Amino acid sequence: MSIELHNVSKSFNKRGKKIHALDDISLKIKQGEFLGLLGPNGAGKTTLTKILSTLLLPTSGEAYINDIPITDDKKIRKIISTAFGESGGRSLYYRLSIEDNLRFYATLAGVQKKEAQNRIAALLKYFDLEEKRKTLVMKLSTGMKAKVVLIRSLIPLPQVLLLDEPTLGFDAISSEKAKNLLTDFNKEFGTTILLTSHNFSEIDALTRRIILIDQGKMVEDCAPFAFKKIASQELVDVIFSVPNFQKEIFSEIIRQVAHAKIIRLVESTNYVNSYEAQIQADRYPLNETISLITVLILERGGKVFKIAPFIPSLKESFLAFLKIKEEQEKETILSIPIEMVE
Repeated sequence: MSIELHNVSKSFNKRGKKIHALDDISLKIKQGEFLGLLGPNGAGKTTLTKILSTLLLPTSGEAYINDIPITDDKKIRKIISTAFGESGGRSLYYRLSIEDNLRFYATLAGVQKKEAQNRIAALLKYFDLEEKRKTLVMKLSTGMKAKVVLIRSLIPLPQVLLLDEPTLGFDAISSEKAKNLLTDFNKEFGTTILLTSHNFSEIDALTRRIILIDQGKMVEDCAPFAFKKIASQELVDVIFSVPNFQKEIFSEIIRQVAHAKIIRLVESTNYVNSYEAQIQADRYPLNETISLITVLILERGGKVFKIAPFIPSLKESFLAFLKIKEEQEKETILSIPIEMVE
């Protein structure tokens, strides 16, 4: 069940000002892919998800799910399910119980009554909501409501699952359960899943491909590992010991010989009289920098307990990307002639 977007743009008028939420997005998601959608607040992630779920129409461009245009909302809604982060309760009926909500939405999705009952019971038990099934939604916590919304989206066994902050408010155990369940759906049923989340460990664990959107534009399309490499600096992690160690002298040797800079240096708790350092490569490639640092330590009678390239988390990479972007914007502003600013 493929998803395709061709030059999709979406604009809004807010207080007489035109805002471009999406700007010429083209994208193809293959059947059975599990894709993560990343971007800072206001980047256009939710707008894109709402267009694919037929809640919004694009200002220009075309979008298809399984070759069905998203303008054919009745057909699209038969093959997709959505779960938007439960923060305001608009996705559920507050004056109905959990069970009644799920039965109602299962009926709308065309799931047979007996099958719906079995799936509802199994999912409520899985998320530890079995004893709460008769509780009115208005009495639930934010996390519990989010669980119900996610359960609601899974009952029809959808071909395409569009998730926007689906685990908002989940505790650690429930979040892990959700990750396992979504993985099972993707593998066993071949469900195509598009996941938007600020839970970076969740996206890192679940997806094999991420799309990065910024200011309505698509700026990266790659695997999480590749994005980490793109956004992170060339850093080396090393745990070592050196006799009569002096930080200032060691730092200067690293600068002069390896043409590298120590970013962080602390005493290590793993080995006696040892240190942990994070070193930024400057002139030489990372592998050559690692070799030079190793030789420098050994030549001084030291020991190297660990030395390897620093592999950041997806969150660290994303923050690094934002920092790089911020610096680029500052450089652009500073390059504008003063008379133009005035």
